Amino acid sequence: EIDAEWWMAFREHAEGLAATFTPAILGVAAPLDNLSAMLDGTARPLAILGPVLLSALVWAWLWGGLLERFHSARPIGVRAFWDAGWRHLWTFVAISLAAAVAHLVLYLTVHAVLFGPVFGWLASVADTERAAFVWRIVLYGIFGAGLLAVSMVADFARVSVVVRSQRGVRQAMATAATFLRAHAGSAVTLYLLAGVLFAAMLGLYVTGEVYGGTRLGGWRSILIGQGYIVARLAIRLTLSAAGVRLFTRLQGTPAA
Repeated sequence: EIDAEWWMAFREHAEGLAATFTPAILGVAAPLDNLSAMLDGTARPLAILGPVLLSALVWAWLWGGLLERFHSARPIGVRAFWDAGWRHLWTFVAISLAAAVAHLVLYLTVHAVLFGPVFGWLASVADTERAAFVWRIVLYGIFGAGLLAVSMVADFARVSVVVRSQRGVRQAMATAATFLRAHAGSAVTLYLLAGVLFAAMLGLYVTGEVYGGTRLGGWRSILIGQGYIVARLAIRLTLSAAGVRLFTRLQGTPAA
């Protein structure tokens, strides 16, 4: 079990990446903290920049093999997966970088306006704290839609690189934007379904941890947390596979 006194003593002297070892990384607090930070635009410690960049690089490589596998609709073998990862690596890195810049612009402009003067005015005219909270939820939805739009363009840009053998980042992004304009309903429905699955999974996680209480502490909590990560990855990969099939079918391009 967790020794609270040891943890407090550790945190008093922790620096760099070790300083991020806080209660927010345990159990359901971790995804909720990440979701809160994303919606509120909370700055993250610079110490995690290295791991985040490494993760982005690894995923850029993985997406090459995964999307080739999804497009083929059959096993492609380790060698083909490996080659596809390297073949698309730097194109996918550039797409991820473009999406990150677009997200940053949204935080510096739209988020700053919505949760600065706009929310300030709405909170001042709201009759109760509950009404102000409802307005904040509405603003979260508006801002979240902007983040989702950028992510969808990036996702379908990667798909277009694989399905249509495009190499230029600008061309892939333009193809994705054109596809989303023409088939916005189908694409948004797909992402909303994935969002519902994620919300249901997170709800089960929260409910289990709340009602499990101390019985879910220690190693049980760690194992449940790893199960949540596996389930989240399964939803993400399923969404990507469905995105490839949707793009292929609506673009009229036969599967490889």
